[in-house]
Amino acid sequence: MLHNWRSELQFEENYNEFLRLLQDEDYLEVTFDKESGGVSAVHMLHKFDKQIGPYGVRRGDYELTVVKVLRRLGHRIVLEAEPSSGEKKCDGLLDDVPTEIKAIEGTGEWAISTKLLKAERQHAQCVVLYFPEEVLYSFFRVSEGIRLFGTSPEVNPESELIRILVIVGDELVACWNKKATPIEGWSI
Repeated sequence: MLHNWRSELQFEENYNEFLRLLQDEDYLEVTFDKESGGVSAVHMLHKFDKQIGPYGVRRGDYELTVVKVLRRLGHRIVLEAEPSSGEKKCDGLLDDVPTEIKAIEGTGEWAISTKLLKAERQHAQCVVLYFPEEVLYSFFRVSEGIRLFGTSPEVNPESELIRILVIVGDELVACWNKKATPIEGWSI
């Protein structure tokens, strides 16, 4: 499991954000983890997908699982309001970075790169790939999906995407960071 140890300053900043969110009537499920310093909240206009996925779980619950994992690791994760129509926005902010959560439910060769392309179009700077079932995940599969994404002609050369986190079940298992140049690609 990857850990994200927080400094005392970050712990205090997260606690202050927790107190602010508690006072904001637009946010629900405001939670602070006293051990890690992680904080999470959900805007009342955030839309959870009600569709049941192939594993018998409501797809919106995937986002809640991701929120719990990241909060437990000391992150600040806030699911924001989503517009009722028009262009889809990112799901929220992870440590103040626009973030999209994408569940990987299929086994197709293009499943991961397609999710990354969709997140890029939503102007995400960070994508959390969530694998609800361990059988769907392999390091090679994610690496190949990132490679396919990076070589796709559909990728915007001005892409803001800089980080990809991978959560399997309830564990953060990998983090990729974009390198300085497109030729260098991504590093874990």
